[in-house]
Amino acid sequence: MPIRIAILGGPRCGKTTLIQQLYVEMKIKGLDVGAATEYSTEYLREKGMIETISEQYGIYLGQLQLESSLEIHDYAITDYATFVPYIYGRFMLGSKKRTTKEIEILKDLYSLALKDLSKYNYIFFVPREFGYTKDGVRWQDEDTAALIDDSIKNFLDAENVSYSIVEGTTKERANKILNLIGIDKEDETA
Repeated sequence: MPIRIAILGGPRCGKTTLIQQLYVEMKIKGLDVGAATEYSTEYLREKGMIETISEQYGIYLGQLQLESSLEIHDYAITDYATFVPYIYGRFMLGSKKRTTKEIEILKDLYSLALKDLSKYNYIFFVPREFGYTKDGVRWQDEDTAALIDDSIKNFLDAENVSYSIVEGTTKERANKILNLIGIDKEDETA
């Protein structure tokens, strides 16, 4: 079983760039590491906007498959986590009246989220520090992205999940994460 590291935050906060930096830093140290990027980004590119909560099931399964492929490594890094589709599902439904089907899907996603939380050894939240630029794939504007940031943190707090907030440049964030997981950095700047 690999040591699983999840990097969380809303859209366009630097998660993918950070896992790329971590991957390179860990490879340079000779560590056996694999990385899985956010499945939903590829889903959006290929299939377009996510319109129903049932699509969050597909996102869950796609992310699960990506992360399962990392079982062969000592370290597994992701810029998402299999419990995040539940957070997005709740966010999608907002305060509107929910159908019976939506309630059942949300309950299923919540059950999966609770089951999967314990598989991550380290969870890091990256706050929005670099502004927001639309990428032509994600639908959110900056205000919505900030609300998603809050939804992720609120979920982690409500479920009493241990996580660390890492700030700074991508390199500083990577160095902090490596230190927190016990991988010493020779050229530490933080």
